Parts: sequence; structure tokens; C-alpha cells
Amino acid sequence: MPKARDHMTMVALGGKLHAVGGRFGANEDNADLHDIYDPATNAWTSAPPLPTPRSGGVGVLYRDLIVVLGGEADKDTYNENEAYDLKTGKWLTLKPMPTGLHGFGAAAIGDRLYVAAGAKGRGGRDVTDELLVFSLP
Repeated sequence: MPKARDHMTMVALGGKLHAVGGRFGANEDNADLHDIYDPATNAWTSAPPLPTPRSGGVGVLYRDLIVVLGGEADKDTYNENEAYDLKTGKWLTLKPMPTGLHGFGAAAIGDRLYVAAGAKGRGGRDVTDELLVFSLP
């Protein structure tokens, strides 16, 4: 990778791997990096940065979009949802989740996006068993 980090999102799309966000060790050192790996050329390229730098979120492929949900920072969790549109090469701002989350799971099935469990508080505080279901444009 161009710059090592942890707690990032990794999504496969269009035969390439997208590494988005993450952090450089400390919770307050979140990244907005968006790097794309092409296995055909064994090379990384930089892409437009994530609008909200964060770590500990989830990325999921939904209708040709890489949707990045939630995450955490030094003092709080994020409720932001942002999506990278491969066709336009731009980030979109989507409706936020009802509460900030991190450390959760997400999956897209049909026209629904499912977000399961996680923690509403930073560092695993306020664990939840909620299942959120979204229908995005």
C-alpha cells in the first residue's frame, strides 16, 4: 500500500480493491485516503479522498457504489454514510444513520442495505444488537 494503516474499509469493485479510510495508530489520527489496487498491473493508485476521515467503519458494495458507513474518532462515533460512485469517480453524501456506530457488520441484498450490531460508543462502549435496514437511491 502507498501508506500503511489499520481499521480501514476494503471493497472489491470492477476487478480492483478499494482501501478506504482507516487510521495511523491512534483514534485521533484518522485517514481520508482512498487507494485502489489493480491486481492485473500489481499497482496502487490514489483516488478521490473519503470526505469524512474515519476508521472502524464498514464498506459494502451496493448498486455499483462503495458505501462507507459509520466509524469512530477520538471522542465519538460517526453516523455518516458516504458512497463512492465508480462511474463518476466522485463521493456522494447519503442520509446518515440514526446514530453513530463502529465495529458492526453490513451487507447488501437486493435493494436493501443491512447494518447489524456494533457499538454506539467509541472503543466498544454501548454495544447494540439492533438491525438497521436502508433503501438507498
